Amino acid sequence: MVRGEGTATFPYCHTYLFKTQDILIAFDPQCGRNRLQEALKELNRDIDTIDFIINSHFHLDHTGSNDFLKKRSGAQIWIHEADRIALENFEEYVKRYGMTDKTLELEWRKFLKNFGFKEVKPDRTFTDGDILPGEFQVIHTPGHAPGHCCFYKSEILLAGDIDLISPWVGNLSCSIVDYLKSLEKLQQINIKALFPSHGEPIYENIAEKIDLFRQRFIKHADRIFNQVTEAPLSLEQITELAFQSLPETKRERLQTRQIQFRSHFGKISTLNYLKYLESLGKIRKTILNETSYWQRAV
Repeated sequence: MVRGEGTATFPYCHTYLFKTQDILIAFDPQCGRNRLQEALKELNRDIDTIDFIINSHFHLDHTGSNDFLKKRSGAQIWIHEADRIALENFEEYVKRYGMTDKTLELEWRKFLKNFGFKEVKPDRTFTDGDILPGEFQVIHTPGHAPGHCCFYKSEILLAGDIDLISPWVGNLSCSIVDYLKSLEKLQQINIKALFPSHGEPIYENIAEKIDLFRQRFIKHADRIFNQVTEAPLSLEQITELAFQSLPETKRERLQTRQIQFRSHFGKISTLNYLKYLESLGKIRKTILNETSYWQRAV
């Protein structure tokens, strides 16, 4: 485990290295280049010797160094087939964040470019159940991203962004319905150690902690539902009501994070919860003058 820079929060994550006599794999090598180099040195290896880069999903805090590392090492990049296009195509990557405000979209594009995003074509894609180099089994766990995957070997799970801390769904390609199904899927697997991309490894009561994580989705969905009334409300109105319903300390904490994008990610997160509540039949959507509104189902 190579801990990500800072506290392994965006735009960094923990990286996991797997070495045998024959191969060297870097799972989500976005811990920071200096940290990666130091960790490789401890293994008597160098960036040039990486054979495989395996991404849990397409997000920048997991893939931002792909192009640099591939050019240095010639490593093969592998990712789930559902996230391939977001790595290959910058426009698709931006599209998945759903930014309709042109000024904000330009700022986001600039942020991505400045941080080093470059289109890169994966060498291979995988799907659920595939066996990867190092004998890791792919467990497709969509929800956080369409192609999000965990990697399982010897009762150890490299869990990607199923970190059991914060269920982030602020991207148009997120799906809460899929996320909940993925958590149920993981609960059926014998996991003795869970290594996330953010936060701390978990060694005890993993099934119970996955369930507690699942309950956080349900609790937040209830919070969103409580803001919806019998009268139609817009996405912006519901998002603001939900934000104001949070404890003051949490509101203050959220306002300090990526302030130029926080409002947008919060809005998309609310939209995904509204889609989830629609799927349950608890609310309904109407469109008036090209604007969507939600109200409680009668």
